[in-house]
Amino acid sequence: MADIEKLRHAKHYMDKLAEGIDPISGEVIPEDTILNNISFSRCFFFVSDILGQVIENDGFVSRNTRNNALLPPFALADDLRDKIEITSSPAMIKSFTERINSLVNDSVMQRLKVTAFTTWLVNNGFLCEEIVNDKRKKKPTKTGEELGIYSEVREGQYGSYLAILYKESAQRYLVSNLDQIIEISNGR
Repeated sequence: MADIEKLRHAKHYMDKLAEGIDPISGEVIPEDTILNNISFSRCFFFVSDILGQVIENDGFVSRNTRNNALLPPFALADDLRDKIEITSSPAMIKSFTERINSLVNDSVMQRLKVTAFTTWLVNNGFLCEEIVNDKRKKKPTKTGEELGIYSEVREGQYGSYLAILYKESAQRYLVSNLDQIIEISNGR
């Protein structure tokens, strides 16, 4: 069995690196470094997800053979809502969602979906969608920017991309509207 605290520490480092933040200093990693490459960011998110699964499984690596569709919908008890980590440094929505999912046992219920957040944000006018090079892209609206959602251009393996980041105020607002977001995630 692995040391759970070491795994949590490693997961925290992967989350920060995936968000483009130096996990030691807390500063934004310069765009011209290899660590800010989109392929590395995706890799960091992937490793963080695996570490999260190992942590949830008490340090054991296991093959996930369950069928998510057969599990009950996502739910978060009121006492766990106060445990959602709100970061002072801006976060990407994937890592924010992972922090919420880490509070529940996803072997007994479905996970909260990242797309539930972005759908809710679009539906409520904080993000808008536009077609760029035949792909649907989201970006913050003026209302979203006032809430604490902003975008920045980053360089990735396939060129520039727009990263959407959520300041502390935006993270708190999402938590305050979590019930509506959970409804979207659960397909209601």
